[in-house]
Amino acid sequence: MEGSQIVPSLELRSAYEAALGGCLAVEHDAPGLVRLRGATTLDFLHRMSTNDMTGLAPGGMRGTVLTTAIGRTVDVVQVLRRPGDILLLTAPGKAANVREWLSRYIFFNDDVQTEIVSDPFSFFGVYGPTSAAAVEELGASLPAGPGSFSEVGDGLLWTTAQPLQGFQLLASGELASRARALWGRYFLGPSAVQAYEAIRVERGYPAVGREIDGDAIPLEVGLWELVSFRKGCYIGQEVIARMESRSRVARRLVGLRLDVLEENLFRHLAEEEPIGRLTSVALSPRFGPIGLALVRASAVEGGHGEFVLSPAGSAAGLQTLPFDDATA
Repeated sequence: MEGSQIVPSLELRSAYEAALGGCLAVEHDAPGLVRLRGATTLDFLHRMSTNDMTGLAPGGMRGTVLTTAIGRTVDVVQVLRRPGDILLLTAPGKAANVREWLSRYIFFNDDVQTEIVSDPFSFFGVYGPTSAAAVEELGASLPAGPGSFSEVGDGLLWTTAQPLQGFQLLASGELASRARALWGRYFLGPSAVQAYEAIRVERGYPAVGREIDGDAIPLEVGLWELVSFRKGCYIGQEVIARMESRSRVARRLVGLRLDVLEENLFRHLAEEEPIGRLTSVALSPRFGPIGLALVRASAVEGGHGEFVLSPAGSAAGLQTLPFDDATA
């Protein structure tokens, strides 16, 4: 395809190689943060979201999805339990929306209080085989393991596995300044963000605001690990459970090989009529211009592999996720 002629910059290549073979530091958009207190808070979150919240001990964290009555996504949140409260990490800019959504369902017999944490903070990720050494440079103790977090001064540190293995740090004040200074040699600028996005797209990992929006059902975008099929009722359970029991989703997340890097992510994938929409694009040092799209399942199952982005008219080829060396 023509897209193979697009050459990644040296900075992007270096950042990409660091993520896979060394250490890549990225400064992400800061998440929203909601604090919950009260004796029944964990039970409340259990009945409000897709994942099983029982057994989440202090020092533990767990991802889950808030959904509407028809199974559409309100937000994907991380639940961090501390001895005196529970913190919810929301998508950037979504703290007020999540708090308002939860407040609708707090009843008279619930001991749950919510507040938005408005203090400014920064959000960093260090990824790759040597990322643990970068955390130790900061003077921080490594978390006990997956599903746990540690407190570093006023900050929070935890491990992450998707789309890259490493650590993520929520920090403010002096700690944020120190992390930015120490991790600068591992990249922290635009090339680091671009490399992270390229790997995220290659591995088919959905992002809030891209693949995950108010129209997406969690199973359609691959969030199976955040859904428990053994727990009791929650909002949207009927729709999601029916999808799982029938082993059939209406749409699927797929990879795309592109001719050009599309700036407009509201493009439709069209044959005679639109069959899906482009959600993410990235320039991969291995695969050139690539993207993710939510596509009607029947179109994928029909064996169609080449589409046209409408109305741009540029070509897009279907790619099974994750991308692999066979398509390089």
